[in-house]
Amino acid sequence: MDSLTSTDSTKTDDVQASSIRLQAPELESKQRLAAKLLTLTPLHKLPPKLFRPVYSAMDRLLGLSKIEIAKVIDSSIAITSQPHKTSAKTIKLRAYYPVFQKADGVDKVKTAQKTLVYFHGGGCVIGSIDTHDRFCRFLANHGKMNVISVNYRLAPEHKFPSPICDAIEAWNHVNENHQQLHINPNHIGVGGDSAGAYLACIIGLTHVQNELPVIAKTQPEFQFLIYPMLDLQGLTESYRKFDKQLILTRTLMDYFRDHYLNSLNEISQPLVSPLLIKDISQSPKTYLLTLGYDPLRDDGITYATRLKNAEVITHHQHFDDCMHGFISITKTSARAKQACHQIAMALNKFNDE
Repeated sequence: MDSLTSTDSTKTDDVQASSIRLQAPELESKQRLAAKLLTLTPLHKLPPKLFRPVYSAMDRLLGLSKIEIAKVIDSSIAITSQPHKTSAKTIKLRAYYPVFQKADGVDKVKTAQKTLVYFHGGGCVIGSIDTHDRFCRFLANHGKMNVISVNYRLAPEHKFPSPICDAIEAWNHVNENHQQLHINPNHIGVGGDSAGAYLACIIGLTHVQNELPVIAKTQPEFQFLIYPMLDLQGLTESYRKFDKQLILTRTLMDYFRDHYLNSLNEISQPLVSPLLIKDISQSPKTYLLTLGYDPLRDDGITYATRLKNAEVITHHQHFDDCMHGFISITKTSARAKQACHQIAMALNKFNDE
């Protein structure tokens, strides 16, 4: 893995985990200050119904500025799989088009060639298409790709495996309705950040979906995994190490885990902890981002190495001076804004493949 520049502390491309400088001597200063201020109130003590608006407010106040793009369309889809008794019957989708032009008549529309189906982060407990609206606009605009964001149901109201089922149903819907969505069915990928990346990586592994009430009908062309949540067992050095003055800590990960799972007995199931899936060779070509200051760092590095060993085309990028959740504090940190741009450029590279 070659360093890009000495100032952005970024490492990229194909190397073994042992050659990665895991973290810079210090977390980038503005991210460190933001994390210190944001954790003055212990977030893990908030009930989910209060945590959600707090998270949303943080993104609005400190995250990316809202940018205009060619077209944004909201819609909803029916949910047919119900792992638990629930009154929810639909989930929302939001499609972002960096190009949206009438072509060859009023019923035909020209959009970007490729599409990313995106699942937001938040431990499957917080987050929404609204908290990630600005980031998805940013990805669509700078990545020059259609982005379809999925508002999957959240725990504890909808525990495991409901978010996975919603993700698969949304994926199937997008592929089956590509004409109405004005997208190319041959060039659709899947991605997300944190818990969203966890949901995304399962889409392409249909052999582990057999016990679910729904299964992915189409293989993604690519997957785009931003600091993914891959193992809720929490056994790594990074998981144990990072437990204070960061947006995401070990304690907060345990909070998400306890709200998401029906029982801790589920923790070693492959659908809960995809790092435990024995065969991941079915995965599509992959971009995977890891960070120096992140409890999920070591699991992400291990997964990237496993993908490469399984001969999956993998671009592993590592920002050794950044922390989990930096996409939500770009107004306070120029480095975080730069890192978001680097992520969008990585997405754009799939347009050339």
